[in-house]
Amino acid sequence: MLGTDELFSIISDIEKELAKFNLDGYAISATSRFTHQVRFAVNKISATKTWDETGLEIIIEKNQRVSTFSVGFASIKNIPKMVETALEMMKKTPPREDYSPLPEPADRYPEYPAKLDKDLLERPERLLDLAQEAIETGTSEGAKRVAGTVLANAYNFVLVTSKGFRGKNSGTNIYLDVRAFMDKESTGHASMASSSLSGIDPKKMASIAANDAKLSVNARKLDPGKYNTVFTIDATASLMNLVGASSSAYAVDAGFSFLIGKLGKNIAPENFNIIDDPLNPMGYIVRNFDDEAVPTRKTKIIENGVLKTYLHNRFTAKKFKAEHTGHAGWLTPHPWELSVSPGDMSWEELLESIERGLIVSNATYIRFQNYVKGDFSAIIRDGTFYVEHGEVKYAVKGLRLSDNVPRILSNIIGIGKEIRQVFHWWLEYGIPVITPAIAVKDVEYTKAF
Repeated sequence: MLGTDELFSIISDIEKELAKFNLDGYAISATSRFTHQVRFAVNKISATKTWDETGLEIIIEKNQRVSTFSVGFASIKNIPKMVETALEMMKKTPPREDYSPLPEPADRYPEYPAKLDKDLLERPERLLDLAQEAIETGTSEGAKRVAGTVLANAYNFVLVTSKGFRGKNSGTNIYLDVRAFMDKESTGHASMASSSLSGIDPKKMASIAANDAKLSVNARKLDPGKYNTVFTIDATASLMNLVGASSSAYAVDAGFSFLIGKLGKNIAPENFNIIDDPLNPMGYIVRNFDDEAVPTRKTKIIENGVLKTYLHNRFTAKKFKAEHTGHAGWLTPHPWELSVSPGDMSWEELLESIERGLIVSNATYIRFQNYVKGDFSAIIRDGTFYVEHGEVKYAVKGLRLSDNVPRILSNIIGIGKEIRQVFHWWLEYGIPVITPAIAVKDVEYTKAF
């Protein structure tokens, strides 16, 4: 992994090359990342892998036209040719109507809150311990097979713009994903993410997965229809990914958002709040400036049930005549780290609040039928249970979650008080989420095929 000084030195050489092209503006980011992965299956550690990668992202601007491209470390020498090709292609495209030049550097930036986890840097063997603890806990609690992944990163990130900004972030992050099996259909799952090893609890994740797998044995079919539902923390994280992606002003402008026309309107109960918080020191993604060198901040997306803002970069801010929110993406704005405010209900109280209904533990392969309306469907797996008066009666199979995101938000009837940070490959938009479980009335389910 290259240090930030080395990355700045590489970018300085690239800037000398870009100066030959008389560009109107440019920005260059470089990321050097050291990644460790441990995979386990059938109660054994099955594979370990290490990556040491460095890559660059470059955006160039000329006559209100913009082009961006990625460059691997081994291809840096090809950058001048790439710029020539990009400039030729840009001549064939019209100027951007929403063009706005790169912002000037801010007078102040928030202090970068995260610290590098020395254990992740100096003791990667600890990842093997996490995997082994998950295996031992899952099997000791009755799961026949335990599988999953531990993945940890240490990274250096730098950004330089033609406006004179030079910034750097260095961090670590890690996630653990555990699945437990009793048989092919009786499974459980739990995931946890953090900026440090100390933020991961393998015993708890394996216990959740094993318990759900055991409860899933002898699942029964249930008629399609509407059921009050408790979405676990993992399932709620999947749903909140949809909310985060739809809050991007680009998604709104492009017609891929169910939040179009809803600024300032009530879209959820008064006790529901969701913010984007890239300044949480334990967050999986921590940034104190965005890809356009604008300071990041805690941003209220939904406050007391009201949609407060869309997320903007310079282009969408100009088009919407709005404030830049520090969420660039050179081409599209996006959330960094979503955080749903906890409620005051215990797990038992959430189950009691739905009277008769379902627990959904994991929602995967989410697909929209209508982005603007928010109609979607998802495979539910790793523990779906029928509940009566706070007690799990039996596991359920043969259903598919088929509902509408705005309706789910407006029908929230309970919010848990326990929160957990979730990140794994099933999250549809790859947005880390810190969230409690939620209870929702009248959730729609169709027959699974």
